[in-house]
Amino acid sequence: MTELTAKKREAFILALAVTGNVSAACKKAKVSRQTVYLYKREDPAFAAAWDEAEAIYVELLEAEADRRAVEGTVKTIYYQGIPVGQERQYSDTLLMFRLKALRPDKYRENSTVKHDGEMQITVTRRVIPGGAQ
Repeated sequence: MTELTAKKREAFILALAVTGNVSAACKKAKVSRQTVYLYKREDPAFAAAWDEAEAIYVELLEAEADRRAVEGTVKTIYYQGIPVGQERQYSDTLLMFRLKALRPDKYRENSTVKHDGEMQITVTRRVIPGGAQ
């Protein structure tokens, strides 16, 4: 197995937690993708650290989604190519996704189909005169 030093492991895991991107984390740690995937497969402690780094990255994304939904982002307003003001825009879509994730019992789309009776199926066969069936 190609050696993955403790320093490179730490650099990779930290970069993965910040970027969520294996290739970018490998570049930052100066290690190949093949090496980190080999270590992930062979070293349970490294695999656990990898999973934790991905969980941290997801939490960063969730925090950013919350910020954009609640605090909004500032967009510059232009008139004839000249900035004339600013407007705060909020993301209702991100807000709804977060509500669905955090309170699915209340905000998910419910599409339960219940059938307690008998079913009857009718099959109709069309015959084409002089042709294939």
